[in-house]
Amino acid sequence: MTEEKQHPWVILFDIDGTLLTVDRKFNRPLIRSILDDLGIDYPDMEKEGFSGRTDHDILTSFLLNHDFDEELYQKLKSEYLLRTDSEMNSGHVIRHSHIDEAISYFDKMGAYVGLLTGNYPSAAQAKLKVAGIEYDFKFGAFGEFDKDRNQLPLIALKEVEKNLNINPDPSRFVIIGDTPRDVECANYANMKCVAVTTGRFSKEELEPFNPNVIISDLSNPEEWFKKLTQA
Repeated sequence: MTEEKQHPWVILFDIDGTLLTVDRKFNRPLIRSILDDLGIDYPDMEKEGFSGRTDHDILTSFLLNHDFDEELYQKLKSEYLLRTDSEMNSGHVIRHSHIDEAISYFDKMGAYVGLLTGNYPSAAQAKLKVAGIEYDFKFGAFGEFDKDRNQLPLIALKEVEKNLNINPDPSRFVIIGDTPRDVECANYANMKCVAVTTGRFSKEELEPFNPNVIISDLSNPEEWFKKLTQA
């Protein structure tokens, strides 16, 4: 593929742990309250690991003792989205540093900048709004569309193909995330991955999953993007 025929870089930002972090002291009690209100029997929620998982996967796992009742799942999802939107405020969210610098860098270079996140679309928008992240992301691959995070990059490929009317090259897609699952889904789709240690995972914990680059934050994007393209 010659340089003239290459399509723009596609940059896919994860949300939780990468652009922002929602306080566990808000999120966990909120979910517990919803489970109790709906009579959902799931006593181990507080011990559950959510990092890198899709909302679809997380919420359906709560129905383990209910033989996956579709009607109950829809009630749970609806209540979660409603209460996240209405109860979450800026005091519940940490907006990570240098995200504007990184987003602006890719926007100015003409990249096609989107989201790849386990969040439901409306939950993603609620979090971004509360964090004051107002950038108009071009598209998103969200956790509503598949329980398996490894499928989200394939959704992104289809969206780019449809939106730009091109045959997308996975090697020109970059997933920026903070968990091993972000790295795994990028590797699964033959995309590049930048792992950032602003979430729960350290450099040492992320290294075994083989991201192309590991960074401590999103500052100086021109430096780590150059390193990424030379990897």
